Amino acid sequence: RFSSGALRRLEIDGRAADEVGRVRRQLTAALESRERPKDGAVETRGLRLAILAAFPDRVARRREAGARTVVLAAGGSAELGFEPAGNWLVAIDVEDRRSQGLGARAPVIRLGSIIEPEWLLDLFSDRIEEIDRRAFDPDTERVERTTGLRFGALMLDERVEPAPPDQETARLLAAAALARGIDRLPGGDAIPPLLRRLRFARQAAPEMPLPDLGTDAVADLVRLGCVGRRSFAELSAPDADLGATILSALPGEARRALDRLAPTQIKLGGGRSVPVHYDEDAPPWIESRLQDFFGTEAAPTIGGGRVPLTVHLLAPNGRAVQVTRDLAGFWTQHYPALRRELGRRYPRHPWPEDGATARPPPPSAPRRR
Repeated sequence: RFSSGALRRLEIDGRAADEVGRVRRQLTAALESRERPKDGAVETRGLRLAILAAFPDRVARRREAGARTVVLAAGGSAELGFEPAGNWLVAIDVEDRRSQGLGARAPVIRLGSIIEPEWLLDLFSDRIEEIDRRAFDPDTERVERTTGLRFGALMLDERVEPAPPDQETARLLAAAALARGIDRLPGGDAIPPLLRRLRFARQAAPEMPLPDLGTDAVADLVRLGCVGRRSFAELSAPDADLGATILSALPGEARRALDRLAPTQIKLGGGRSVPVHYDEDAPPWIESRLQDFFGTEAAPTIGGGRVPLTVHLLAPNGRAVQVTRDLAGFWTQHYPALRRELGRRYPRHPWPEDGATARPPPPSAPRRR
């Protein structure tokens, strides 16, 4: 009520407050004299258009319908301090809490004017940018294409759909695959063993025409495997095996040399086939039951007969009882003691006196499920 004491306490100039009150009364009287529409609504479209025209840099849109966070056309985000009736608005009164020493909290919009996104096309057609972009979405694990119109940092009429399976999509998918790690992709777990086989074969027979697949070469082959595909799910298809893609990219002579020098498995004397393991910092090795090596006087070799395999001899329980590359020495030095020990623990299994000349048992028939 314009009390002088109250005005002083609020640090308000009395004459200025009186002038504000006078203008308010004039505006109120002018508005009340206008004829209202029959439905009682006040026409605000013109006012909202005028506010938009004045402050296009303050256009904002809710991050999603009903959200309290908005994205600003000028970049960044803010929080709503009131509940607007729509998703698009112009921020009129914004409180920057950082200037008040309240930490890095987002600005708060205290007052805003609701707008229609179509108005941006009418008023600022020169600022509207047509968008057609692609990116890998880590949530859907596929390359997606986004099309639409953009006003600043805000999208209008946005549409997101799977990208077409062309070269650009393959490039983006391959980049995402390499960033994740090829060994974590469908079929990618076959690539590290293949590369280790190649390294071993090149070292064992440097005269053979085997390529040196470094990081760049593998990346190129992964890109080749992504051609025609848009997602990690499509990379899991049987015809999209990344390891097979790299292997098929090798010349025929190189593939044959690789299979001969660094086989994926070998057959033992009794007919059992066992996989060959190629480690990063250890010689290639195999493992199987000790009885499967009966009659084998020397460790099997690979690398064109130049490299003996390390043999893991397993007890009937599947645990290694000896690791050796010298089977001849094992039969004479270690087998007699192991024969007595294992014979007591596993009496139903054969333990002949001379393992170097004994006949190995036939491969076990596969168990029925």
